[in-house]
Amino acid sequence: MSSKSNIEIELNKSLYNGIQSKKASGFFSNPNEVMIFVMVVGAIFLSEMIIMLFLKALPDLSEWESAILDATLLSVLIFPVIYIFLYKPLKKNIAARRKREASYASLIESMGEGVGICNNDEQFIFANIAAEKIFGVGRGELNGKNLKDFFTKENFDFITNQTAQRREGKFSVYETEIILSDGTQKSILVTASPQIENGLFIGTLGIFRDISDLKKAQETIQYERMLLRALIDNLPDSVYVKDIECRKVIANPVDLKYMGFEKEEDVLGKNDYDIYPKEIADSSFADDQAVFKTGMPQLNKEDFFIDNNGQKRWMLNSKVPIRDEKGKIIGLVGIGRDISHKKNEETRLQLMESVITNTTDAVTITEVDPNNHRRHKIIFVNDAYSKITGYSKEEVIGKSPKILQGPKTDKTELHRVGESIKNFQPCRFEVINYKKNREEFWSSISLSPIAGNNGQYTHWIAIKRDITDSKALEQEFISAKEKAEAGSKAKSEFLANMSHEIRTPLNSVIGFSDLVLKTQLDETQEQYISAVYKSANSLLDIINEILDFSKIEAGKLEIEIHKTDILELGYQIGDIVSFQAYEKNLELLLNISPYVPRFIWTDAVRIRQILINLLGNAVKFTAKGEIELKIELLSKAENDIGCFRFSVRDTGIGIDPKNQQKIFEAFSQEDASTTRKFGGTGLGLAISKKLLSLMGSELQLQSIPDEGSTFFFELCTKTMEGDPIEWKNTHQYKNILLVDDNTNNRLLVKDMLALKQINTREAENGLRAIEFLKAGIECDAVIMDYHMPQMDGLETIKYIRQTLQITAEKLPIILLHSSADDKEINDTCKSFGVIQKLVKPIKMQQLFESLSKTDAHQKQLNAQTDSTSGTTNKSSYKNSYVKVLVVDDNAFNIMLITAMLGELLPNATLIEATNGKEAFDRFKEEYPDIVFMDVQMPEMNGYQATAAIRNIEKGSRVPIIALTAGVLKEDRDKSLEAGMNDFVAKPFVIETIEQVLEKWLITKPKNFNLNWDI
Repeated sequence: MSSKSNIEIELNKSLYNGIQSKKASGFFSNPNEVMIFVMVVGAIFLSEMIIMLFLKALPDLSEWESAILDATLLSVLIFPVIYIFLYKPLKKNIAARRKREASYASLIESMGEGVGICNNDEQFIFANIAAEKIFGVGRGELNGKNLKDFFTKENFDFITNQTAQRREGKFSVYETEIILSDGTQKSILVTASPQIENGLFIGTLGIFRDISDLKKAQETIQYERMLLRALIDNLPDSVYVKDIECRKVIANPVDLKYMGFEKEEDVLGKNDYDIYPKEIADSSFADDQAVFKTGMPQLNKEDFFIDNNGQKRWMLNSKVPIRDEKGKIIGLVGIGRDISHKKNEETRLQLMESVITNTTDAVTITEVDPNNHRRHKIIFVNDAYSKITGYSKEEVIGKSPKILQGPKTDKTELHRVGESIKNFQPCRFEVINYKKNREEFWSSISLSPIAGNNGQYTHWIAIKRDITDSKALEQEFISAKEKAEAGSKAKSEFLANMSHEIRTPLNSVIGFSDLVLKTQLDETQEQYISAVYKSANSLLDIINEILDFSKIEAGKLEIEIHKTDILELGYQIGDIVSFQAYEKNLELLLNISPYVPRFIWTDAVRIRQILINLLGNAVKFTAKGEIELKIELLSKAENDIGCFRFSVRDTGIGIDPKNQQKIFEAFSQEDASTTRKFGGTGLGLAISKKLLSLMGSELQLQSIPDEGSTFFFELCTKTMEGDPIEWKNTHQYKNILLVDDNTNNRLLVKDMLALKQINTREAENGLRAIEFLKAGIECDAVIMDYHMPQMDGLETIKYIRQTLQITAEKLPIILLHSSADDKEINDTCKSFGVIQKLVKPIKMQQLFESLSKTDAHQKQLNAQTDSTSGTTNKSSYKNSYVKVLVVDDNAFNIMLITAMLGELLPNATLIEATNGKEAFDRFKEEYPDIVFMDVQMPEMNGYQATAAIRNIEKGSRVPIIALTAGVLKEDRDKSLEAGMNDFVAKPFVIETIEQVLEKWLITKPKNFNLNWDI
């Protein structure tokens, strides 16, 4: 590279470095000055280059000599031009700029706010005195320090974020904390302005203000405001602030509570018209305006308002104006104190004063002697006291209240009262007192102690009432009650004895007639004995009704609540009444809703009694048509309490509206002709109504003459869902043909089948069913009623099997019939392949069981089960060699029960005893397996005999069954308390004895020992 080129490079470097140094020192104030400087220097360099090119052509001078000489001359010639036209104005501008800069610097240095400039690394390159003072450093010590060094660790991330924003050219103002070198902490306000040149961030201009004192002042104000607010919010009074427009700007919790709000923001900006009724708002507004206009506070004004609960509240209100610094009223502060209790107390005291003055009872106030709490003196009596006792107020004031006591005043009662007075306990007592004229009178006295503000009892108040007449009436009532109880007891004993005396012969009549009916009789004999049996049972029903009614009247009948299977209860009731219904060719419908819970808590015995009575009446008063027992769920709560409706509907004679209340009266029926035609005591409905009343329900009636009646009642009781019942092999049934002439019966069965998603095709008679089958309808099974017009069920089945040639394998048929039809249909059903028969009324469980058993795989199993089930247990005791002790003082009863036992236990040894003593002796001799014990016998009754037997037993006990004509709960309880195991009420039939034997001989322990150590 040539020398000239090196010189050019060096000159260019010098030019660049010169520009940079001038720029750094502040020589250039703007780019125009830099341009002028470059032009001047460039011109000099250009002149030198021209001279050198010119000298290169001279031959006489050396190269360097010519160049130096000519450059010098040319520079001298050009410099004045440059100086005049370029440099001199430039120098003048620089001087002016430096003067301005000095002025600006002086201004910045004198500023109260700190000013500093940081480069792009956040290092200070300039700071005024105020900034150095803020950051706690000496003069010039801030330059070079990093801004982040002064910030706390907690603020470091925040400051870093602020720096990042400035690098993006964003202006920011923020408060932060800094720590000085001596550990002092300050609060500063920072205004940060990014410095951008040619689009590049080159630093930050910061203005800093020390706001530590301001922050402390703000914190102090905030703390004081918090304390004031806490005070306002925790005052027991209503405190609020309103602006000059009467709008709420502050409301404490008590004020919010009175207004019916929870949050303060819900009322801010609202006036009283937005919150209270107009009458109250008008009054409040008038008070506010008075305060604003007069500038005077309103103090302790009594007002009332209706709170959000509708309660009237009395308030003691004060309102004080709020003024600004110029004294102008800008609002008010209100304080309201709830004085409702005080006002109520004032009202109560006024009422008490009025009561004390005007009451007919004597009121006495006595003062307690501080030295002897049992010593009092009268300080007040009302007018009634003088009227009752004859003493004037002047005669008793200052005297002891004992002034009214006399010889017949009960000293024991006074001693008890004295103990209450000693312990300052209120008491009430009745004693004989004496008037001024020494006339006796009964007083009912209530004593109450009165305490002062310090809690010490200082007075007693006594209220005395003359109860002389009441005492006389009370004595009369007691005498009448004793007579009534004696009469009731005699009545109960008479009824119990009569029940026993009547039941004893009835036991023989019913028992023996039942046994005879089970023997071979000709038609006439069976008719006569059947009449005897039914008549005896009718007489027993009458006795039971009279006894139940007497128990209710005497208040001795108790409701016993137990867990009850409501489905089973309904089925049992249907079975009991079905025979009576079908004897009269009546259709009995059992309509138990599938939504009824399985179990309820009720008195099943009494529910059964009521429904059987209602169904029996329905059968009695219905000549044709149908009877329906319906049980439905009305509602069910979350706590498993369900409300049920039980109803009995018939299509009978109905009841005239004018007689519908009369039939619920005891010993009453609709009219005399009804009694003559249908019979009965007229007690059934009266008993049912009273039983339901004890259960908290009511028997109701809907009836239309000649159309029928519906008796119903509702019960709410605890419920429980049972385990779901699943019937196998019912899924194969999709379509079933239902043949029944009764529309309601078809509807019931259809609803049952719908629970299993089984479609039902209905036919109202046999002919219609045959038409369906001929038409080839889809049918998986047929449910056929027996009793139908035109063509009955068996005739229809015969036609299906023989004429239509539809076999049992192809089309299973289930026959519906009544219990009275058993003998007629069994053989016919077998011949036509009808395996399943259902006895009406139809029960859902039996319906699905029958469908399940029609499955081909189930038939053989069912046949095996039928041939073996129900025999093992019975045969286990019927053929056993057991000893039975029968104890009764009535020969007919012994004859009856031994006859029944002989039939039920052909291999048994029967031992007889006619009284308790003989029974005890025979028990020790024979060691029987079971004992049937009458309870009413001479010498030693059944209870005593049982107790004696239990005393000699050791280990397992022999079952002892009570035989009694008593049917009260007390009779049953007395038997169990005496040690008996079970209870059989007279009269009884052979089935009753059979159930007892099954219960106690099957489960009876094999071994038992006697305890002879007595």
